[in-house]
Amino acid sequence: MARILLGCIMGKAPSQVIVCYRALLDFIYVAQYPTHDDSTLQYLTNALDEFHANKDILVDLGIRNHFNIPKFHSMLHYEECIRNFGTTDNYNTEMFERFHIDYAKEAWRASNFHNELPQMTQWLSRQEKIVMFQSYISHYQSEEEREEEVQEAVDGRNQDVGVVTAKRPAAPSQTLSNIQTKHGCPSFSYHLRIFLNKFLTRGDSIPRTQVGNAFLPFDKLDVWHSFKFSLDTLGNDVDGQKGIDLVRAQPGRGKSPGRFDVVVVTHNDGAESTGLHGMKVGRLRLIFRLPEVIGLYNEAPSVWPKHHFAYVEWLTLSRSPGAHHNMYSVTKPLPLDTTGHLPGDIVPLSTVRHKYAYQTLW
Repeated sequence: MARILLGCIMGKAPSQVIVCYRALLDFIYVAQYPTHDDSTLQYLTNALDEFHANKDILVDLGIRNHFNIPKFHSMLHYEECIRNFGTTDNYNTEMFERFHIDYAKEAWRASNFHNELPQMTQWLSRQEKIVMFQSYISHYQSEEEREEEVQEAVDGRNQDVGVVTAKRPAAPSQTLSNIQTKHGCPSFSYHLRIFLNKFLTRGDSIPRTQVGNAFLPFDKLDVWHSFKFSLDTLGNDVDGQKGIDLVRAQPGRGKSPGRFDVVVVTHNDGAESTGLHGMKVGRLRLIFRLPEVIGLYNEAPSVWPKHHFAYVEWLTLSRSPGAHHNMYSVTKPLPLDTTGHLPGDIVPLSTVRHKYAYQTLW
């Protein structure tokens, strides 16, 4: 919910309010990093300083009377705590609500509701003694058991889900003309010719100006409508459970509209795990594999890859983010030439990093 609010207030709130909220979001997300160094902690400090420098606008507008809230005060100690005790894995800011349940509600329920304060105090004292005894027992846990737990945690962290597709295509043996119509990608055949031309030897390859009219050795493809991949979610390696995201390139059926997700794709070797450097943004139009058999009996060339591919129509990404909200703007591109072909590429499915969360501004 929090990540969409910034886009919701753009153009509807003063710039200082947008900066204040964006700085708060930056602090929240940086604080969740599973690893930190001096640079990331400086990002955390800068985001907090920017929030404090702009938060008074919320008081001036009458949105709040003050910021004397425990959660806001705890933000002052994040950097120090991370340096002293490590990252914030397995921590959250719900401790204040949780303490109220443990120290008040549960203790109240354990009493007979008459002269409850001494009973609640005694109940809490007993709970503390139980926790201390459990800590004493765990201290004498055998070294072998500890090593086994550590190894299990490491094995869980090293498991990589990767790209997952269905074993069978959702729409097998689809003609190219049918694909271009259903998936709304009239330029797919053009880019498919360019893609296959890359696997020809230098003497057999066709010039780029003539490749649009080249002959395709097949006219049908197996098509998938979705795939799953592991999210690079901050903190997922704490318990070994990876987040899974579903990406769709599904044509409409009847009155139901199609869904073609916008994705972020690794474009070159300079791509990083965060930010958009070395990345391109486009709309996923098609998920497919090249045929292994051409015609009735001919095997496909051995140089053709056997893995899944994605056809992506590129969108135009602004060169720099906005001054206040720090978000990039995305627009539809113009055709490549007078033929009307849109810019796009066929890329390995493994180069898709995640879905691009965007919001339409009217």
